[in-house]
Amino acid sequence: MARPSNTTENETLEHHDREPGPIGRRGFLARAAVGTAVAAAAAVPALAGGSAAQAAPGVPPAPGKKPKALAIFDAGSYGAVGDGVHDDTSALQDAIDAAQAAGGGTVLISAGTYKTTSTLQVTGANITVRGEGASTIIACSFAAGDIIRVARATGVTALVSNGLYCDFAIMSTVQKTSGAALAMDGVQDMRIENVHAVSRVYSNPNNLWDSFTFHDFTIVVMESCKIQAQNKGITCWGNEVGADIWITGGTLCSFTPIGAHIGGGVGGVYFDEFLCYLNGSNVLLDDTLGGSPNREIIFNEAVLDGSYRHNVEIMPNAVYVLTFQNTWFSNSGFDGQTGHPDGCLLRVHPGAILHPSSVTMSGCKMFNGYGSGVFAESGSWTITGCDISLNGQGAAGGYGVVLADEATQSVISGNSIRQNGAYPSAKPVGVGVLIDTGVDDYIITSNMLTGNGTAGLVDNGGTSKVVDLNLGA
Repeated sequence: MARPSNTTENETLEHHDREPGPIGRRGFLARAAVGTAVAAAAAVPALAGGSAAQAAPGVPPAPGKKPKALAIFDAGSYGAVGDGVHDDTSALQDAIDAAQAAGGGTVLISAGTYKTTSTLQVTGANITVRGEGASTIIACSFAAGDIIRVARATGVTALVSNGLYCDFAIMSTVQKTSGAALAMDGVQDMRIENVHAVSRVYSNPNNLWDSFTFHDFTIVVMESCKIQAQNKGITCWGNEVGADIWITGGTLCSFTPIGAHIGGGVGGVYFDEFLCYLNGSNVLLDDTLGGSPNREIIFNEAVLDGSYRHNVEIMPNAVYVLTFQNTWFSNSGFDGQTGHPDGCLLRVHPGAILHPSSVTMSGCKMFNGYGSGVFAESGSWTITGCDISLNGQGAAGGYGVVLADEATQSVISGNSIRQNGAYPSAKPVGVGVLIDTGVDDYIITSNMLTGNGTAGLVDNGGTSKVVDLNLGA
């Protein structure tokens, strides 16, 4: 086995001074980093009688000591081959363990296919696992269990903190029966960038089970990831204070029964520039895993497209506050569902939304649902500036917006709600806005309600209301 490489950047420079000549890829990277630091230091004006380093802001290093640099642990130096045949589990784990023993560092995995036969475990703080893009592949060859697991060691209470996982792919050469591609449990301040957790070929039956799971966490960012799995794409639950996750930067989830499942006890989920399409349900919110409601869910410039059931389904006791900003909903109910209340773009069950001023929708586009656009049986809604059209395409038809049962104290204003239950042909139900019996305290005003199949507005609600200036009502 080759000599382990845990050389710091400063030691690499000294080694080059003693032994000139070719240094290889790792030496080049280390020297480039040092060169950048030296150039930056040279740009700092020196005080009279002092060095540039002494003139820099902050506390200078103690005399005779160099600043500490986190080491790079090249998996190849620990025996990883990356040919897809050799079992690289021990070599990858050895590189991870060496970084942990050093108090942190970067585990560098070069391009190649790295066969693993058991779970890779990360229990330490300040660990980076970095590949060379999608050409670095962690190839699981075992059916049950997580492929990479970041979690506290047994008996440890502190969260695993300050991790970065970037620029590699996780796939399976066998059909998984359980476990996630990347599982995090008891973590803090984690970032996942450009990690592909997918099957190599969409038609390949050897799919991952789950792609990403997060339990008992605080502050996680996912950016530019790609997701496909047999069971669930992203699963979040737990009861850590401040359990927030950002899913952003063009992260894409597709061809999965549940794209994202927010299962309870999560502080906040922020779907920003998130593309979720052709899943069974694109997003499911409930409390079935964490046992308590989620605090807040925010969608901003997300695309939710092509669900076989509902685009977003919100179950009882799911969430306190919900916001959709500039979000695209389209094409729900592809598995033959006949229409309202099945195959909705946004389906909200009784008791689902718990805060008294709870749901805001602004600037959203909602169209081509087999069922209704918004079917809300709970929550206080503010719907403004949305285009909700061409829904109710199933045989039973549907509505643009339905407020029913517990959906009270709502405002629907300044929207275009057109041609629901009328495209491509007229359906038995085709209403722009339905206010059902039992709903009270609402304002419906200044909406475009033209071209719907059977009516622009059906108002069966209470007497505390303002309904005015709706064109086509």
